[in-house]
Amino acid sequence: MRKWIYGGAAVVVVLGVGIPVALAKERGSNSLANLRLYTVGYGDVSQSISTSGSITAPTSLDLNFQGASSVVTSIPVKVGQVVKKGQILATLDNATEQIAVEQAESGVKQAEASLQSAEAHLASDEQGPTSVQLALDKEDVVKAQSSLAAAQQQYQEQESLYSDRTSQEQAVEQAKNALAQAKLAASATDSTVTLAQQKLSTDQATLASDQTTLQQTEAQYGNVTEAQVQAAYEKYQNELSFENSWANAGYTGQNPYTAATSQDESEYQEVDSAYQALQSAQQAVTNAQDQVASDQSQLAADQASETQSQQQAQQTVTADEEALQIAEEEYNNRTSAEQALESAKSNVTSAEEALKTAQLTLENDEAPASAATIASDEASVASAQASVTNAEASLQTAELNNSETVLRAPISGVVTEVNGVVGETPSEASAGSSSGTSSSGAFIVMDDMNSHDLDVTLDVAESQIGSVHAGESLTLTVPAYPNKTFTGTITQVYPTPQVVSNVTEFTVVGTVSNISGLLKPGMTASADVQTDSVTHVLTIPAIALQQVGSVEGVYVEGKPSKTAFATGGFSKSGFGGASGAAGGSAKGGFGGFAGASGASHGFTNKNLPAGVYFQPVQLGLQGSYLVQVTSGLSAGEKILLTLPGKTASALVASQSSGHPFFGGGFGGGRG
Repeated sequence: MRKWIYGGAAVVVVLGVGIPVALAKERGSNSLANLRLYTVGYGDVSQSISTSGSITAPTSLDLNFQGASSVVTSIPVKVGQVVKKGQILATLDNATEQIAVEQAESGVKQAEASLQSAEAHLASDEQGPTSVQLALDKEDVVKAQSSLAAAQQQYQEQESLYSDRTSQEQAVEQAKNALAQAKLAASATDSTVTLAQQKLSTDQATLASDQTTLQQTEAQYGNVTEAQVQAAYEKYQNELSFENSWANAGYTGQNPYTAATSQDESEYQEVDSAYQALQSAQQAVTNAQDQVASDQSQLAADQASETQSQQQAQQTVTADEEALQIAEEEYNNRTSAEQALESAKSNVTSAEEALKTAQLTLENDEAPASAATIASDEASVASAQASVTNAEASLQTAELNNSETVLRAPISGVVTEVNGVVGETPSEASAGSSSGTSSSGAFIVMDDMNSHDLDVTLDVAESQIGSVHAGESLTLTVPAYPNKTFTGTITQVYPTPQVVSNVTEFTVVGTVSNISGLLKPGMTASADVQTDSVTHVLTIPAIALQQVGSVEGVYVEGKPSKTAFATGGFSKSGFGGASGAAGGSAKGGFGGFAGASGASHGFTNKNLPAGVYFQPVQLGLQGSYLVQVTSGLSAGEKILLTLPGKTASALVASQSSGHPFFGGGFGGGRG
């Protein structure tokens, strides 16, 4: 008999108590129309176990540099700081280690290049001359012949130049002409500076005139500020409001505020006119000053440009003088011409040697490599492979030494001690520094407890431990926050059990998200661990399952197919058919039925409504509410969630009498 070990307690309580109540409501009615039906379809099933445990305290870690002994260059963390796994806690001076890594990387590249060259040479010798290689060799011979012809032609031309001095005479004449033009350009003057000086003088005169006008305006009006203008305007507006208020009030006679309003308006206009005149005069002076400054900048730029132009022209003159001197020296000195002729002759000799080499290569490639050559090539490959292995080992050692100059957090947690300062060596820090001496001798001490991640230790029964694995998700609650759910992940399942009160249990450790910071070490927790799940599978509610004898099934609306009878279908005439062959012998029927009509211990047509039959099913994953059906039902079929009234009465009576037909009960009491 299959046992429900996942969520079993909840199902038994809900279903074992709920069904009799539902059945009692249905008693007295055996009509299919009054029954609760469920349409079989696809859904998701999650299987979980429930257990309890406690929030555990963090682990303290002592961290030290390994191997490296240079001075500390940085400690970017402080006591109380929350750090993430892999975060840098401290660094040492790694200049020496970095150089070693770069040298080792270079050594690996060189060794790999040598290996590739040796392998290519061996492959070439083993394959022997190919048509492609021979074609390339012949092409090289043709190229070498062309190069020799070109070198010979160049030698002939150089020999003619050595004998004919016309080109040298022309070079001297061209250098003289270029020098004359450069001297002419250097003597020319730039009129831009003169124009800039004239514009500066004009704008300076304008500035002086504007300054005189400003002085006259200030002498006429004095110092009038914007605040004075605003005050005069507000006074005028205030008096005007009094005048308008008196006029709008309907009084008769002369308005007493008219004269004051007119006086205030006149004063405001005078002050405003004076202010505007002063501002205009001041702006004119400012504009003139800006223009003079701009003229001065432009004049300086023009003067600098003229100076630069003259310098460039003088440099050109100097260069042309040197060019003329060189041309004259070349004309008078035959050494360079002799050297050029000798160089051309040397090129001919080199081209002849290159042609001989190409021809020899072609001859060698046309002949196959000897056994001694192949053996030598193989020895070269083996030596190159050994060199690569040694170079890679050296690189790994250098990289390891370099990595040991960086101290990283092995887990996410909180820094609780920092023992050392920048500029000391790790050994000096462990001996005691200005920050104090560590009781553990560690450079940095950290705990894995932080506001985002705590551990929970759970006790799981022996019958359930087989379904719990690292990586599975869990949810938990604590008495301090009964309405809040926390999530986490299983990280470790201890292989050794412990026996408590004659009960074998296994310890399971999980990591719990504690972003809110509500969880504290030592809190008791109730946890649900999701052990398995499936999606888009055929599902039915667990409450619909019934057990007849040792067979689990459901009551289906409709007529059973032949397949249904063959597997133990239940009809109006009894379980197992007329002869009881489907469920057992003629004497016992299926699960204890008498066969024939099933009247002795089964459901007859008076207990089971028309159009309903019992269908055995096979189950897969079993959740607390939904269960997976692997065979026996199809999507779209309708099943009973509650038993027919008279059938329920018969079930209750049989269950109370302990009749073997019903096995472990019905609707969730699946034993």
